[in-house]
Amino acid sequence: MVLTPPFEPMLAQAAEYVPGSGVLASGFAAEERFDGHRAILFTPASPGGRLLLQTRRGSLVQDRFPDLVAAAEQLPDGLVLEGVM
Repeated sequence: MVLTPPFEPMLAQAAEYVPGSGVLASGFAAEERFDGHRAILFTPASPGGRLLLQTRRGSLVQDRFPDLVAAAEQLPDGLVLEGVM
């Protein structure tokens, strides 16, 4: 399967508390939310393709982050990373 933009990111949800590990389903993880720019990075699906960086609203912004693009070009083809910059 190949994912391509636009792709809807997972958004943080507020919680009053996080239950203990004995109550949570296997594989569940929670982390503190940090403010920043939510983005999804798509490495090319095949050699010679273009690396894309999408905002949470679907805009492509890879031209605004040349240092990130240069570093991400070292990643394997067909990789999708989502997170906060």
